[in-house]
Amino acid sequence: FNAHNIIVVGKEGDHYFVSDPIMETFATMTDYELERVRFARGPLAPHGQLYYPKASREVTNTEMKQAIITGIKRNVQHMLYIPGNIAGVKGIAYTARKIKKWRDTLGVEKSRSYLAQLVRMQEEIGTGGGGFRFIYAAFLQQAYDYFKADELLAISKQFTKAGDLWRDAAIQASGIYKGRLSTQKDYEDMGDYLIEIAGIEKNAFKALGSTVKKLRTL
Repeated sequence: FNAHNIIVVGKEGDHYFVSDPIMETFATMTDYELERVRFARGPLAPHGQLYYPKASREVTNTEMKQAIITGIKRNVQHMLYIPGNIAGVKGIAYTARKIKKWRDTLGVEKSRSYLAQLVRMQEEIGTGGGGFRFIYAAFLQQAYDYFKADELLAISKQFTKAGDLWRDAAIQASGIYKGRLSTQKDYEDMGDYLIEIAGIEKNAFKALGSTVKKLRTL
């Protein structure tokens, strides 16, 4: 689907070997198939774009530190300061409030379908959920090696906690869409997980926003 990245890792004859994050093994594509993918139509069409390394060299310590600072600043901006209420931590809380109403407004069957899709996008093919919080926590631990700022380790623990809660929320959602859980309280509990997550991540990103100013001097 569009807005998705794949990595071509090799070629043999007319076949390319493709690594895709939603597949457990390499896939193969012909020249024709790869061209169709690159020029797929529809929303967020890729227009044939591709990117590749031109040369290999060692990244300097200064470059790495600047990349870390830039990445953190961008994530803080995206999670805290994007206008509106459907993105970042505000989007998490917004979704939580919606979920609490789904059983009454959508009915049991449709609300189950919505939750199944939410978890699928969150944990399997999307960029949310527990796995990405654990990755970000690990990133902050690695960033500590460059800056020796204790705040990075403390904030890393907050993201690990958020990741655990995302996994708990996914388990709660799976119980609902598989029919093991069905009461309004079950939907309330699902929403409460996300509200707690939104609070933890809001505090964590605010702390990162303050910490990144300190990193510039280290």
